[in-house]
Amino acid sequence: MRGVWRIDEMAGFAEPCVLAVGIFDGLHLGHRKVLECAKKTARAAGALAGALTFDPHPSRVISTGRPPVDMIFPPEQRAGHFLEAGLGAVFFKRFDRDFADLPPEGFAGFLGEKFPNLRGIVTGENFLFGRGAAGDSALLRRICRESGWKYRAVGGLFRDGERVSSTRLRRCLSEGDMPEYARLAGGSYAAEGAVEGGKRLGREIGFPTLNLPWEPECRPPYGVYAARVLEGGRAFEGVANYGVAPSAGELARPVVEANLFETPDFGTGAKIRAEFLKFLRPEKKFESLGALKAQIAEDRAAARAYFAKSRRA
Repeated sequence: MRGVWRIDEMAGFAEPCVLAVGIFDGLHLGHRKVLECAKKTARAAGALAGALTFDPHPSRVISTGRPPVDMIFPPEQRAGHFLEAGLGAVFFKRFDRDFADLPPEGFAGFLGEKFPNLRGIVTGENFLFGRGAAGDSALLRRICRESGWKYRAVGGLFRDGERVSSTRLRRCLSEGDMPEYARLAGGSYAAEGAVEGGKRLGREIGFPTLNLPWEPECRPPYGVYAARVLEGGRAFEGVANYGVAPSAGELARPVVEANLFETPDFGTGAKIRAEFLKFLRPEKKFESLGALKAQIAEDRAAARAYFAKSRRA
């Protein structure tokens, strides 16, 4: 993807830049405040605004006494979200044991080596770094001052008395609360990728589908959703089943099967974004194709009612 680098594979980035540093999983409204600050700081410095993020999540490398964090989006989607937010570059750093063991000053040395023309750093106010998470925003501010870099620590954003966080987004996904996810993230949850061929069962019963494999670490519940599919600047409304299609013999990996109200003029190989707008019902296995067909008709009617109500709101 253009504008995306694996920083371990490059000697350094010579262009003057300001970096937003963090995981930014889900890129919620609080994260977007950090990115806007980075863009503003970069404009003032005549520099490029970029993001420095990490893969995998540090909790998969460092023992915290809790289960590792499941990421909402895989790296490719995360990179696309940064670019869509207006950043000029995205840098992924592999988070491994050696990197985790760097003292806070070692992290600063890494930045200076990889970004010789670094002009500034922007983080959330609760950003921690270095071995044992010993570095905080106060220490980073001092390091930046000594290194000649500007530093901005951006305060959190609160909704309903609680900080907007990736943890809240994951909770919304686990509960299938797609409207609340969209409210906190500033946009609908969406699966992205290329359409693949399927078993054509939907076509056989009169409801053809676009099939999109989707297997992130943090997944919404298997089930049926009112959905919108975006392709090439166009939007198509419909209904989508997300899961393993037990009525078709159960798939080896979860797939989004989108049945649209309007027949699209694209198919296998098309790059699409499937937005999950409202959870309608859990996925289930049907004993006959007739029962499955009747249920899809009910699902389509429920999705149409959702879209009609949304337009009236």
